[in-house]
Amino acid sequence: MKRTAAIALLTVISPAALLAQANGRSPCDQPLSSVSTYAAVYFASKSFDELAKFDMVVLDPASYDSSDISKLKSRGCIPVAYMNIGEVETYRSYFNMVDTSMIISPDPYWRDRYYVDMCDPAWTRIVTKERIPDVMNKGFCGVFIDFAGALEEYPDIDSCAASLVRQIRRALGKGYLILDGGGSIIDRVGTYVDGIAVEGLMGYYDFNTDSYLLRNDSLEDSRSKALLAEAKKFRIKVFQLDYASPADSLVRGQIIIKSRQLGFVPYVGTIELDSIFTDTVHRIKLPNAGKRKPFPD
Repeated sequence: MKRTAAIALLTVISPAALLAQANGRSPCDQPLSSVSTYAAVYFASKSFDELAKFDMVVLDPASYDSSDISKLKSRGCIPVAYMNIGEVETYRSYFNMVDTSMIISPDPYWRDRYYVDMCDPAWTRIVTKERIPDVMNKGFCGVFIDFAGALEEYPDIDSCAASLVRQIRRALGKGYLILDGGGSIIDRVGTYVDGIAVEGLMGYYDFNTDSYLLRNDSLEDSRSKALLAEAKKFRIKVFQLDYASPADSLVRGQIIIKSRQLGFVPYVGTIELDSIFTDTVHRIKLPNAGKRKPFPD
């Protein structure tokens, strides 16, 4: 369907940044309940003016040094480090610490990434003794840990994944711990995390057809209900990470509105997360709201 209408945007000020500046506290001391906007930026962006528009940013720690993180924190933005714990990536500095016996299989969708055995004590040591101290020493406020589909591919390692999350909690101390893609283990680790994240809840990328699609089905409804129940049970924040074509601002706006109606904190980017979209730092009004529903029933 051709989309010709534009989305109207009204600028608002970041409440978390205002709170941090008003009380003189470090952004790392702010409760995640104060976060109403965030961005996931997995490329080396030094656009600090853009990044600081968000209450929280999830960044690839390899692309930023301690001075970069200090700049963001001085503006009241909460920097959180992305960390893939379900896979080992060949381009990471710690790759030479990984023995081949720890690798299970290649990721079929992403080059240079391999599912790793989370039951291996050596992997736990790499994560908790090398990677966690490295990002925290840079000044990050916590970690956003990603299983990268490992729990769906290898459900028999659920218990090991839950144990690893608990070990990460101990290594982090008071740092934020946000769990991405850990729905199958949340009942075992919910008391250890500060937030949960879900990917592709409404807008997702289909690798088979190489296209961005909207999800309007029972799977979306059941996952939303489960997330709402988990958020209430553990009193934690839900961060939604969805995907849309970079040119489709209307779809991004639709997803953002629906996500906020559920009480989630949304961000909509490309599948590579290689661009910054500031839709969520504005108040969005969809055109022809009375004539067209954002999502079909």
